[in-house]
Amino acid sequence: MIDIREILVRIFSAIFLSMCTGSCMFVFWMALRKFFADKIRPKVYDLILKIILIAYYVPAGYLLVNIFFDNGYVFDFTGTIIKAFYAISLFWLAGAIATVLKFGERTFRIRREKERCFPCKMYVQKIFEDCKRELGIRRSIEVLQGYRIQIPMTAGILKPCVFLPVEDMEEEQLKTCIYHELTHYKKHDIFWNYIACLMVCIHWYCPWIRTVFRKNDEWSEVICDLSAIGYVGSAKRYFTTIFEMSQKSQGIKAYRAACLFESRDSLEQRIYYAMMYRKQKKIKYAAVIAMTVIFCGMSVTSTLAASKGYQKAYTKWVQETEVEIEEPDDEEEERISYEEKTGVLGNDRSETIKKINLKKFKKMNTMTFKNQIKNGKRLRYKGLVAKQNENIELTIGSQKKCKYIKVGIIDSQNKVRYIQDRDTDLIRYQFRIKEGGKYDVFIEMEGMKKMKISGMIAIND
Repeated sequence: MIDIREILVRIFSAIFLSMCTGSCMFVFWMALRKFFADKIRPKVYDLILKIILIAYYVPAGYLLVNIFFDNGYVFDFTGTIIKAFYAISLFWLAGAIATVLKFGERTFRIRREKERCFPCKMYVQKIFEDCKRELGIRRSIEVLQGYRIQIPMTAGILKPCVFLPVEDMEEEQLKTCIYHELTHYKKHDIFWNYIACLMVCIHWYCPWIRTVFRKNDEWSEVICDLSAIGYVGSAKRYFTTIFEMSQKSQGIKAYRAACLFESRDSLEQRIYYAMMYRKQKKIKYAAVIAMTVIFCGMSVTSTLAASKGYQKAYTKWVQETEVEIEEPDDEEEERISYEEKTGVLGNDRSETIKKINLKKFKKMNTMTFKNQIKNGKRLRYKGLVAKQNENIELTIGSQKKCKYIKVGIIDSQNKVRYIQDRDTDLIRYQFRIKEGGKYDVFIEMEGMKKMKISGMIAIND
């Protein structure tokens, strides 16, 4: 049966760990970009930034914790943890809904504006089609004009559309605007804007997530400028047109559209980058390789560190808030009886070996454990020493009925004594030792995908 509480814990753990991964990669991108400066083409920076956007969706840290770092405590839950995750889920949901509504309102505003627009004049249509052919775009793209459209912009993924102001522009100005907007379409910037918007909606709680969003938009414009200048032929004429457009107020804040102009600060930065990168004469492959290796190395290291840190923090949280298993009373203990069986241990199962710390064990003659056991697997605790007529007492509990679990001891000759649980959530049994020597404790499970168990191993008279 699916436990909604465990699903809740896993979902928000995955969201948090993916945020850690993406944020670390973004910090490295910012640092490396400043260090390498103009030694690397802006397309490389833009490509890495797109990879960072995807990293915010890929739960790499969660997979590491779930597959390699799971020690039986991770993703387990106690009453305190569940209450905390319920509060986190409500808080996250409220912020996510507010962010979705904010972006949604602006998107629908663009759609409403499209209904008020009308087809462009024939000569504008002709210039538009000529620019499309020059850029190698074959897909049909609608071009509209509207009185509320004050700057050119592109919107739509399934039905792309270019919006132009109603005012008459000179042919060179018109071509500059069209080249810019069609370059946005050719680079799939609208699609990446949607990806960035959804990223903000999921990780809205992250204080620097909007900086990631803004940097994606800025570098999309830089790449678009460098490409469009090549078709216009003059950087001065290109930015003169954009500056003239900047003198007009913007009617729509198009978070899911690509605009010719956003702000004067961004315009100054775009001019700076355009002048700097246009002076690059050849690609410095050594710098590209160095940055790629450093970025990948730092990203992998930070992901491993964040995953291991989460595992340790979560384990400590569980241990500090868990309630110890209550021992059954005498009446219940008498009612549950087990049939002890014997046999020879088979080698048909893969084992997880765990050694008992004898120094700690001798102080209390007991040890506790918590682990996860999977179908067809065996947990084996090695190194126990028991004397004749002593009892090896095993207590094992789980959150589910564990009728599929076998529990027993193995002597030095590989002979086993074991019991099969009888559909309870707590096993308690003592194995009387007839011959002193070294013994191992084993736990096996059949019939269930996996189960989290906790228990105690003790020696008493």
